[in-house]
Amino acid sequence: MRKHSIGLRLAAWYFLVLAAGLAAFSVFAWFAMRASLYNATDDELRDRVRGVESFMRQQISSLSIPEIRDEFREHSVLGPGGDLFQVCDSAGQWLYRSVPLENANIPIQLPAKLQNADFRNIRISEHWLRFYSQTVVVNGSSYTVQVASLMNEGLEALDRFRVLLILATPLLLITASAGGYWLSTRALSPVDRISTAARRIGIENLTERLEVPETGDELQRLSETLNEMFSGLEASVRRIKQFTADASHELRAPLSLIRTTAEVAVQRDRPAGDYREALEEILQESERTSHLLDSLMLLARADAGKETLQYEPADLCAITREAAEQGEKLARAHRLTFELQQPGGAVQIAADRDALRRVLLIFIDNAIRYTPEGGTVTIRVGPVAGRAVASVKDTGIGIDPDDLPHVFDRFWRADKARSREHGGAGLGLAIAKWTVEAHGGSIEVTSQPGYGTQFSIRLPLLSI
Repeated sequence: MRKHSIGLRLAAWYFLVLAAGLAAFSVFAWFAMRASLYNATDDELRDRVRGVESFMRQQISSLSIPEIRDEFREHSVLGPGGDLFQVCDSAGQWLYRSVPLENANIPIQLPAKLQNADFRNIRISEHWLRFYSQTVVVNGSSYTVQVASLMNEGLEALDRFRVLLILATPLLLITASAGGYWLSTRALSPVDRISTAARRIGIENLTERLEVPETGDELQRLSETLNEMFSGLEASVRRIKQFTADASHELRAPLSLIRTTAEVAVQRDRPAGDYREALEEILQESERTSHLLDSLMLLARADAGKETLQYEPADLCAITREAAEQGEKLARAHRLTFELQQPGGAVQIAADRDALRRVLLIFIDNAIRYTPEGGTVTIRVGPVAGRAVASVKDTGIGIDPDDLPHVFDRFWRADKARSREHGGAGLGLAIAKWTVEAHGGSIEVTSQPGYGTQFSIRLPLLSI
């Protein structure tokens, strides 16, 4: 099904809303004009009835019926509205009937049938008349007065107004809709330019940006949002490219070493000891490569949101002791002093024990690698300011202040502290950071070159 443009749909909605509005306005205007016409006529008829009543109060008591009729005839000629009224008493006897009404034999309602006052329209020949009948009491006697007003001109004007509305409304609707469509397409043309410019930006030219109009409206915010999105995509692609290049470099070295060692070993016959040495070297590099691949897979699953941790109540002190038992063996082998400081009670948290132990082992392994013989590695754990805190501090070579913001970047190494000779691939701290943040905690590092480094994690305490 073919989709219409936003401009056309806006114009269509504008047409429908405007059509409904104009139709409602036309109906309202016609009825308002009609009501105004009848109200003005009715007010005039009431005034005439009051005039007839006042005339009767002054004349009826001293005159006979023929004289009253003569007076009425003179009154009708002199009064407003012309000779269009008739009067009868409560018995139905006519006091006066104007000639047009008598010729048309217009009946008059008696007081018993008349509810005080009555308005109605009656067609006589080719004329429309508006009649008003009212009961009046003069000198104790009840009379019915009926007056009429010719409505031809007013009704003709009302018909002309209706024709004008019928003709003008569609014309106005079409003109306004055309203008609305032109305005909508004009207003949306910057969106077309933005979409065209955005379509030109691809993976090859993510450095390009959209032109941002300084209008302060939705178009400016849309352009700024798209530029922010492109900046994020550019950064993500740059990280992916860098990650791929670093991963390829890290994998190339051990694979090249494994291949070279194997080729040298099989080029000619050698003593069994040489073969064993070559196999041990190949095994060592294979283990390093396997560890690297495991780390890469973990980070890839974490980026994809598919790496899940199993949280359960745990004692941070117990997890730290397990990591310290392995770290102490490594520290002893490197002739380092190893200390563990923890409170007497438990520090309860919700954690994945294996993942959190791996974080502490990463800290301990780094501390041991970059601390010279005779140095000290200290582990502290305990509650601090409502948080569970575990830290690993060493007296090693430290990290330069310019390098501190990058220590958690993947494959990052400082020249002095992160060399391949120490066996690191630059992924451990990136894994540690992801793991701690997945636990709802934070990770911190402080360091002073020549005096050592401290890594700390802060985790939420488990409410009991």
